Amino acid sequence: MKNTITFILLTCLLCELHYSGLAQPSHKEYWATDNNVIELRNDGTGNEFFRIIVMPFPVSPEYKYFQPARTSGKWETTTGTYQGGSYPEAPLWPIEVTFKKGDGYTTGRDYVLLENRNIPPPNSSTLLAGEINRGNHVSTLSREFGDYEKDLEFIVNKRDEILREAGLSASSSQWDKVMTFAEYCYQKRKNTEWQKGLYLHPVDFCIHGDFCVGAANALAAFASTINVPSRLIQFSHHTTAEIFLDGQWRWVDNTLPMLDSLRKIPGDIEKGPLFSYSFLEMIADPMKYQLPGNVFYMDVSCLLDDRKGKLSFLHEIDANWVFHLYGMYKNAPYYNYSFTLGSARELRMLYPEKESLTYKSDSIPRMWLTPFRNSVFGENREEWLVMDQSKAIRQTFYISDLEDVKYVRAYIPAPQKFWRAMPEDGGDWYFVVNGRRFYVKDIDGGWNHAYHEEIGRNCVMFDIPLEALNEDK
Repeated sequence: MKNTITFILLTCLLCELHYSGLAQPSHKEYWATDNNVIELRNDGTGNEFFRIIVMPFPVSPEYKYFQPARTSGKWETTTGTYQGGSYPEAPLWPIEVTFKKGDGYTTGRDYVLLENRNIPPPNSSTLLAGEINRGNHVSTLSREFGDYEKDLEFIVNKRDEILREAGLSASSSQWDKVMTFAEYCYQKRKNTEWQKGLYLHPVDFCIHGDFCVGAANALAAFASTINVPSRLIQFSHHTTAEIFLDGQWRWVDNTLPMLDSLRKIPGDIEKGPLFSYSFLEMIADPMKYQLPGNVFYMDVSCLLDDRKGKLSFLHEIDANWVFHLYGMYKNAPYYNYSFTLGSARELRMLYPEKESLTYKSDSIPRMWLTPFRNSVFGENREEWLVMDQSKAIRQTFYISDLEDVKYVRAYIPAPQKFWRAMPEDGGDWYFVVNGRRFYVKDIDGGWNHAYHEEIGRNCVMFDIPLEALNEDK
């Protein structure tokens, strides 16, 4: 278990594994589905300014978003340092769309479901997987052996032992093998005491046992040795996983109360720990799959953790077993990229194979078109970037259609102490949507500056006129 990190993509890997159809050949294609552009500008000559957050976006391509001076005519990108790497930054500029009504509700719960709204078509926007190396400097060694080759030998031998005891052979289906690995990890976690996170490496977990992180790591280890893609998903108090089998991502869990409860329910239902559906499908409607109502998955939206109400679904995209283990080993080298879910478009990036995707909102039928971040992580500057009258920023986003749209709202986190530098009526600031100009002072009430609970910051906010937006028709 770990604190939420923000927008990073894991490259710490075991074997040379490429996901057919899941890796994007070109950075340019990542943004191919965006059909709307919004810019914030000011043609005045006074001293109006505020500060914005810029964050390193290693998943995104280098995106020219920042115009340092209106006379330059060039859009540029600042660069931020994260985890030892240098990455292009983008402004933290969340955009939210709210609908008049949703497409349904989670069974027995007040969570709105939105089906295929503002989600690009399949295979149109996928994640960029990093290079895959074997035995490089990113490998984290076990406590037991502290040696890469011995760790590999142990995992392979343990894999063969598990399969042999289950009566499986090399010709058995990948599904049966992964189910057997998942069952082993679940039972190992269940039948050993919690070791306070000391044995999270797959080798150490198999010897000593530990909690959910170790179980998920071990699952990824076994899967990687049979060339089955896996990824870990963490939030504030749990780590679970997905496995790519038969062309689909499948959810694998090790939650003891839930799995124990499922096994007591009579009838022909999926009892795990490997399930036929994805993590996303489970989150959208847990009771549809007869998951017990007392587990923490019930009150979780597509973006929000159930306990803390914060954005915290962190996907370790290439979760092969020689990876960083969250820096638990202080003296071990690690270099990690992960990916934190933050928008509807990113659902498509995580599930490019799915024809249909359901977005689970809270009680309000709304979704995020661009990511919001509520962690201080990513503010890699001592001072935020100054946005004065000579500069401009822009954001792109995707909208499928405007049917039943109530409003589309832009939020720009801005520290309250810098608010006085911005005229309350909007001054000379205006925004341009797909080439159409709108002055803030013409909006009823001018700037709206308030604290936003989900974003976790004071924000300057305004509604984007619907008539200026492009639809994907």
